[in-house]
Amino acid sequence: MVDRKRFGWMNGRLLALGLMVAGCKSPPAPYTGYVPEEEQGVMTVGLDDHDYDVAVQGVVNAMISRGLPQGYVVALGPVDARDCAYDIRIRQIQDSMQFNLETSGRLRFTMMDSALYGDSALAESYKIMEYNWFQNNPMDAEDLYVFGSRAEINAILFGRVSCMERQLPGGGTEITYRFVWRLANTKTGLIDLTHEQRIRKNVR
Repeated sequence: MVDRKRFGWMNGRLLALGLMVAGCKSPPAPYTGYVPEEEQGVMTVGLDDHDYDVAVQGVVNAMISRGLPQGYVVALGPVDARDCAYDIRIRQIQDSMQFNLETSGRLRFTMMDSALYGDSALAESYKIMEYNWFQNNPMDAEDLYVFGSRAEINAILFGRVSCMERQLPGGGTEITYRFVWRLANTKTGLIDLTHEQRIRKNVR
């Protein structure tokens, strides 16, 4: 025979437990831009591998669409991330860019470290270009030409990364990362390409 009092007491405890569990689950953060469906609810403020792929693939596609000549050699130059409160992995950007350019079958990529190795004059020239980029000074066409000729590089990709944080209605935080790229032609001293990519991360 079923003990009705005990049965009712157990049901009450199970119901209360269910309500407690349901009450602990936070509602999802509002969707306000780039947030992959498979990552909603588990986002972090920092960039993950997918985000770096998105940032790099965007500028690589822009370079390919630009119609740059076959065998055009690109090197990743200085990337200024001082306006970003979160860590930016420059090495990962470089590795991803090398992979995407080499697999394009059209453009080539060279490591800046390899180009500078064993050439103190070239390394000093690069430091000057890096300083000017970080100080928002104009690029010197003659410096670019000399550097490109000695390093056998057709273009240098300069980058800036910044981020902006805001609080979302109802709680949570949105981080917007902004990647700005300038592709400087070492032969002409002109900017062959300007590209911007924004990545938004919702965190609760």
